[in-house]
Amino acid sequence: MRSVVAARLPALVGPHVGSGPPLLLLLPGQGRSPALPATVRPTVRALTDAVEQELDRRGVTVPHVLGVSLGGRLGLELARRQRARSVVAISPTGPLTPPERAYQVAMLAISRLAFRALAPAADTVTRPVVVRAAALVPLRARAWRTPPDEAAALIRGFAAAEDFWRLLSCAVLPEATVDYRAVRCPVRIVQGTHDLLSLSQAAWLAMLVPGARFRVLPFTGHSAVADDPERVIDLVDEAAAAAGRRSPTSRQRTYL
Repeated sequence: MRSVVAARLPALVGPHVGSGPPLLLLLPGQGRSPALPATVRPTVRALTDAVEQELDRRGVTVPHVLGVSLGGRLGLELARRQRARSVVAISPTGPLTPPERAYQVAMLAISRLAFRALAPAADTVTRPVVVRAAALVPLRARAWRTPPDEAAALIRGFAAAEDFWRLLSCAVLPEATVDYRAVRCPVRIVQGTHDLLSLSQAAWLAMLVPGARFRVLPFTGHSAVADDPERVIDLVDEAAAAAGRRSPTSRQRTYL
């Protein structure tokens, strides 16, 4: 998915977000990004601290933020800390009922184990479109459109995430934040109609975040930014335009 973002977002971002390349951040412990130190539990708070430190290091103050899954939750946390001008959170991690959380954790664990099994032969197994679509169905509704090399890289990246189990147990499983009263910026909460992982958490967050608007994207999965990048960028520009009406000088953007 990161490759899709890197390839398509710069050309698609609308006039309200600003010029120049976006800042793409891979969260600690995801893909091939180094994990947080073993002495630091990768909670939402700790991960957001790491993102803030990276923003400070790069001289980014209050950006427009697009985040997917756990990245969407961190985008909302940045908004709680007044470190975001606008947020588009796609399938963000949020509160769920115990049965829903058990299902979600089981799906993520099964996907991890399956991708690790497929990783050594990823280049081969992703060549047939039917196998490729089936392998990526937990993440993408339009997986058949994913090029074989991108699908193989996605499988290997998911399999290689060194902190997967700690992220699952520390940042996803216990997530039940309900106090978003500190959020002041425009927020769009987004969920695909074919998202097999998010369940009701996006709808809950849309009710909990002050002024948030809930958007449903037809025929998109958990990674809606890969399934329908043009529509996602429309939402980024919509949120940025709303922020611009409040603060006309906002021009930075960050994607998690």
